[in-house]
Amino acid sequence: MSNCDINAKKNHVLITAFKPVIHYNDQPQDSIYSMKQHFIFILKYAIVGLALGFLYLMVFGNIKTAGLFADKQPQPTFSYAPAINKISPSVVSIFTQSNELIPSSNPGLSPKQPYVTKNFLGSGVIVSPSGHIVTNQHVIEKATRVKVFLWNNQAFDASYVGQDELTDLAIIKINTSGLTPAEFHNSDVINTGDVVLAIGNPFGLNQSASLGIVSATGRRGVHEGRLENFIQTDAAINQGNSGGPLINPAGQVVGISTASYNQLGAEGINFAIPSNTAVQVINSIIDHGKVLRGSVGMYFFDAFLHLMNSIPQPQFGIVVSQVDANSSADKAGIRPYDVITHLNNIPVNSILEYTQVLLSHTVGESIEVRGQNGQETYVKTLVVEPPTQQPK
Repeated sequence: MSNCDINAKKNHVLITAFKPVIHYNDQPQDSIYSMKQHFIFILKYAIVGLALGFLYLMVFGNIKTAGLFADKQPQPTFSYAPAINKISPSVVSIFTQSNELIPSSNPGLSPKQPYVTKNFLGSGVIVSPSGHIVTNQHVIEKATRVKVFLWNNQAFDASYVGQDELTDLAIIKINTSGLTPAEFHNSDVINTGDVVLAIGNPFGLNQSASLGIVSATGRRGVHEGRLENFIQTDAAINQGNSGGPLINPAGQVVGISTASYNQLGAEGINFAIPSNTAVQVINSIIDHGKVLRGSVGMYFFDAFLHLMNSIPQPQFGIVVSQVDANSSADKAGIRPYDVITHLNNIPVNSILEYTQVLLSHTVGESIEVRGQNGQETYVKTLVVEPPTQQPK
């Protein structure tokens, strides 16, 4: 055997020996591929399981966490809390006592008739930093003691300043300073449907708030013999709310709560005195101790005088019967038999309507009068003056 043959054989052996090695290495590659497929399969379902678990925690875990660990009240998209927070320091609770005589069936047997002490609730609105408070006249009527509680529960005895029976408003005062007076809004610009809140002390529950809307404006016929121009609302006004503020969503006073209509099971029929009327009365009582109402010096035919004097009644307005000499009406050129149709752009078709508008103004204030003399119409500005004489 030659060397070449030996080398060839060696090479053949080497090659033959090497081939099984190459063939052997092919088998583990198939196994690894299979293991990878199993791993990917397991990984896919693990990811799906983790995703489902995460979704479950998001939906159910957060609800449980919010209920157990929340430290703040969720904030709604809109709240009247700022309005209530603004007015609260200006709202007071009022408690009054009065001594009422008990009728005796045998007055001769007792040297002195017995009295009973009665307690009443009400609310009020601070109108000056020095302690003036407006409330309803019927809240403090006949009271022998008036106790006022501020929003922070400070208590004061109140003194009487003045009252006005025509509007059912009164002013009392407490001896303190640094109070927060309420802000009053122009009640002439509120409309039916506007949102309002009644704040007060219903049944002794101080600083209570109720929500409603303005149901109507200019309501009359609620209290006979009083000056009426009420705001009607369905915001709850209960016993103890009288004298408290009716506010708008800005926390401004648009009225003073005064009465509820509860006959025949009626609900949601409540009344407030307009803020413009209240401001006039407040200023007059604080300055003069009473409301100074006056006249513009003209008077009118009623239905009886129309009949007696054969004077036809106009379709609109009321007919002047008399003008006082040197009065505001006289100086403005108004004469008997003129027809007055409007006061301050408010139609007047009866003496009662004229009186209601006139009495809502105090001495020194101006009133715009619209009328006609024959076919000529006019607009004149009159000034309310102290009354000088009664019509003849």
